[in-house]
Amino acid sequence: MKCFVFALSMFFIQDSFAQATAATATVQATPATPADAATDEADQVISNRRLRATEGSLSKWSITSFWNYSGGSLNDPTDPERPNIVRGGNVQTLQALSGEVGVKYRLTKLDSLTFSSGLFMTTPFHSEIDKNADPRLKKGFDENSRKLNVQDPFLKYTHLDKLWGIQSISNIQGRLMTNNQQSSQRFRSELLVSQNFMKDLAGTGFSYGVAFQGLFYDFRDSVKDTTLTDRLFSLFPQAEYVINDVFNLRTVMGWQVYENLRSQPTDTFRKRTVYQSVGLGISVARDIFLYPNIQFIPSNLRDDVTNIALQMNLNIF
Repeated sequence: MKCFVFALSMFFIQDSFAQATAATATVQATPATPADAATDEADQVISNRRLRATEGSLSKWSITSFWNYSGGSLNDPTDPERPNIVRGGNVQTLQALSGEVGVKYRLTKLDSLTFSSGLFMTTPFHSEIDKNADPRLKKGFDENSRKLNVQDPFLKYTHLDKLWGIQSISNIQGRLMTNNQQSSQRFRSELLVSQNFMKDLAGTGFSYGVAFQGLFYDFRDSVKDTTLTDRLFSLFPQAEYVINDVFNLRTVMGWQVYENLRSQPTDTFRKRTVYQSVGLGISVARDIFLYPNIQFIPSNLRDDVTNIALQMNLNIF
C-alpha cells in the first residue's frame, strides 16, 4: 500500500519550505489591461499558472501580500502542535498563520524588487495546549499564542527568464527575523538564494522541474545550540498536471536537504528526512491561485506525521 501511494504521488510530483505553506495578494498601482497581459514579456517567459500568480502583478508598482497557514497533523488537525516531520532545526512546531505585505517595483519586464514586512500569529485558533506537552513547546505556546506580530521585514530581488524552453525564476532575499517563535530561539537574520526551473511537456498537460535553495542564518549570540540550523541546502524535484483551466495536481519532494547545525563544524552536514507535498492547485484567474496540500514522509505513511497546509496567491487587478 505504501509503495502504491508513493508511486501515485510521485506520478504527479510537486514544497516546501519548504520550505509551506502560502497566500499572495497584489494590488496594482497601474492595472494591466488584457492586451498588456497577453503581450507582456514576463507572461511570454513564464507560462506556468502557479509561477505567474506567485510573481504577481504586471504593473510597474504594486502592493503585494502573501499568506500561509501551517496546520497540524492529518490525524488531529485540532492539536496546536505541528509535527516536525523532517526533524529540522529551523522548523516551527506550532500551528501558525503568516502573511507578508509589501511594495513591488518592476525594474524591467523581467526584473523586480520587493520590500515586504510580515504578519505572524502562532496558534490563531487555539486557547490551550496539552499540559503534558514538551516544556519548550508549552513555553512557546504560553508566550505567543494568538498574538499578532508585525515581523520579518525582507528585501527580495527576482529575475525571470526562459532558457532552452525552461521557465526560470531566480531570487535573492535578505530577511530580518523578528517572529516570536524564531526570535525566542535567537535567530536574527536570514539570507535566501533560490532557483526554480519548470519545463512544460507540450500538448500533455504535464510539467516538471526542480528548485534549488540555500539558506544562511545569523544569530544574536554565539551559543553553539545543537538543535538550530545555521545553513541549509535543498533540492526539490517537482511536477504538475493540468486537469483543466481551473484545476491542476501538484507535488514537490524534499529529496536532498542538508543542514549544518550551530554546534557542528562548518563542513559537517546532516541529511534531513525525505518528505513530499501533494495538493490540488486551483487557478481562479491569472492572479488568483489556491493550493491546499499535505506533507508526508513517503517511507513512513502515517496520519500522525502527515501535516496539512493552505497556500494562496492573490493578485488583485
